[in-house]
Amino acid sequence: MKDARIIAALPTKAENCVLKNNGIFEKFSHEKIVKSCILVGSSVWTAEKIASQVATSSYDGITTKEIKMWVYESLKVADPKMAEKYMKTNQLRVRTTRDTIEPFDKSKIAKTLVVETGASPELADKLATEVFKELSKLEVDYLTAPMIREMVNTKLVEHGLETIRRKYTRLGIPVYNITNLIQNGSRDNANMIHNPETVHKYVADEALKQYALLNILPPELADAHMSGDIHIHDLEFFAGRPLNCLQHDLRFFIKNGLKVDGTGDHTSVAGPPNHIETLMNHSGEIMLAAQQNMSGGQSMSLWNVFVAPFAAGLPYGKVKQAVQMFIYNLNMAYAARGSQVPFTSINLEFTVPDFLQDEPAYGPKGQLVGTYGDFEDETRILQKAFTETLLEGDSDGKPHLFPNTIYALRKEVLKDEFADDVGLVHELSAKYGTAYFMNMLPSYRGNMANYMGCRTSLSDNWTGDWEKDCLRTGNLAYVTLNLPRLAYQSRDDEEIFEYLDSYLHLAEEVLMLRREQALNCLNSYKLLPFLSQESEKECYYRVENSTMSFGFVGLNEMLLSHCGVGIEDDGARKLGLKVLQYINQRADELKNDNGLRWSVLQTPAESTAYRFAMLDKEKFGDDAVTQGDEQASYYTNSSHVPVNSDVNMAEKIRIEEKFHELTLGGHIFHAFMGEAHSDPQSLMSLTNKIAKNSDIGFWAYSSALSFCIKCKTLMKGLQSNCASCGEEKEVEWYDRITGYVQQVGRSKSASGGWNPGKMKELGDRRRY
Repeated sequence: MKDARIIAALPTKAENCVLKNNGIFEKFSHEKIVKSCILVGSSVWTAEKIASQVATSSYDGITTKEIKMWVYESLKVADPKMAEKYMKTNQLRVRTTRDTIEPFDKSKIAKTLVVETGASPELADKLATEVFKELSKLEVDYLTAPMIREMVNTKLVEHGLETIRRKYTRLGIPVYNITNLIQNGSRDNANMIHNPETVHKYVADEALKQYALLNILPPELADAHMSGDIHIHDLEFFAGRPLNCLQHDLRFFIKNGLKVDGTGDHTSVAGPPNHIETLMNHSGEIMLAAQQNMSGGQSMSLWNVFVAPFAAGLPYGKVKQAVQMFIYNLNMAYAARGSQVPFTSINLEFTVPDFLQDEPAYGPKGQLVGTYGDFEDETRILQKAFTETLLEGDSDGKPHLFPNTIYALRKEVLKDEFADDVGLVHELSAKYGTAYFMNMLPSYRGNMANYMGCRTSLSDNWTGDWEKDCLRTGNLAYVTLNLPRLAYQSRDDEEIFEYLDSYLHLAEEVLMLRREQALNCLNSYKLLPFLSQESEKECYYRVENSTMSFGFVGLNEMLLSHCGVGIEDDGARKLGLKVLQYINQRADELKNDNGLRWSVLQTPAESTAYRFAMLDKEKFGDDAVTQGDEQASYYTNSSHVPVNSDVNMAEKIRIEEKFHELTLGGHIFHAFMGEAHSDPQSLMSLTNKIAKNSDIGFWAYSSALSFCIKCKTLMKGLQSNCASCGEEKEVEWYDRITGYVQQVGRSKSASGGWNPGKMKELGDRRRY
């Protein structure tokens, strides 16, 4: 039975019908045959004669292919050259990227070569002719634009025209890969679930990654990334969203109001907020709007200090309700790239810091309302409301995964006066393990520091101005060095540093290209309107103060390969410290040379530690020293002690603290807690010791959790079934991935959003 669209297309009169290539029947057309013959040079008389002959011989259901062959044979008798021209014109049809079907035209190949690559017209015509000859030999109903382009690229390679080929290459993704994404999703980002938006994101990401590798990065830098010498993060954002992390200044929007598109031309414009509820809404919208321009995490420092004037005179219940609205909005705004919640962080203070006591405070309608020192009580109330809301979890009892909440520990905070406030935060740590602690006591700290997501950070060590150094700027980008590979290729310490030099040079070139692209997107292309909006003739995003960072992975495995012992050994660790000091020295030299802000960070290597290890197992075989196993190898993240090390907590702190001063671009200390419920007072005692007696700058007490979807029971540890109702399949696991707590997967599948390397690391973690 013919389907409905074919039946609908049938002519109403009893006459011969032609079956087209698309399966549709249409009325036989004498005029079409006449026209096609005339187009190749036939006389009208000859064309009419051929059309009549075909009409006489045709039958109901004849195909277009049969008609073309009859016309071709008839023309061949009259004029063989004319017949060949007819066949080439009618046989080569192209399905274009504009979703049309057109006759093949070799001049279009020549034209695109000239326009897209700068090839000379003569060379372009020669290549187009060669491609046409190859295409003419094919027995296909249709050509496609990608097929033609690949044949052109083949000719370019044959002629040694690699530079032209790179410009002419088509970007895309194989059908198999798209099918796999639709059916199985991807595990590159644990913060993304499997849904239609993630499929769209990954398909677009793949094209943009190829674009960066082919069109922005020189071949040697692209090769360095693909071979695993270095890792260029966020390649998919290199072209259009080259800025990584951002630290907002809430005062900008308190004073100026909010334009979520950056211009006010396409959306409603809000004036300066007048009520705390409006400010809470704006705070969330700021993060959502900036997410359209950013590739990484966003944060707000001094949040409760800047909000404090709006809480003046309000009952605690109303303040807490406003804070609840803000936290729920951030966790329920499924609006970021690939249908994920925006990656957000909030830096909270227990009190108004000394350096802010006399700073002018902005309140309702953006008006001056005194100094921030006048709002000490409100600052403390907001912190309490924030922590209590996080401690309560959502309505099912699960933790709020965003924002990452970072608590600043200053000297005055570790006094008895703040014991209740600090104690409440440790209840949050004991229950969910989501709180972070920022230590402001070490000698390398100034007045101000902040963190943006996993660990990237800023401090007032650039110009000494806490505001310009730490707010309205961020980490522009970072490139990660494969440290174990240094050891595999080196015979002695001297060669280690020679290879390190070459890797740093590669990373430096990438970061300078990234900065150039960022300036283009901000200024020339006008592609980042939210970040480039102005107040008092100054761009919101201070790109001149942003950091470009050298990251690294696998210091422990480098030492194991080169020294025979890892980072836990005092002698080997000395070499590790020299490597980090050397990277910092290069960063300082670059600061002096070009006046830009360079830093060193511990890479949040969610996938890089796995990628490097697997590449090195393939390249170096048994010489590669990795964690995990053959199916899921991984390197120890940055300068951490291996997750399965049997060193105690105090020793782990002693080892890792030495590297925090050398990684001011970002670092973290992980205390992976056991399955037993932690005691808040014990954690608080440990916090005091870490803050007062170590140089650890940033840490978290990470707890593995299990949550039964069926009966809504939260359990400590990674449980295979629910302790309450016995459910097995519907038990979700949570743990900290590299910096933030996220869903791991489910007990029976244990696959979730984590790659195989991270899943193996999860099982290897030693709990305290």
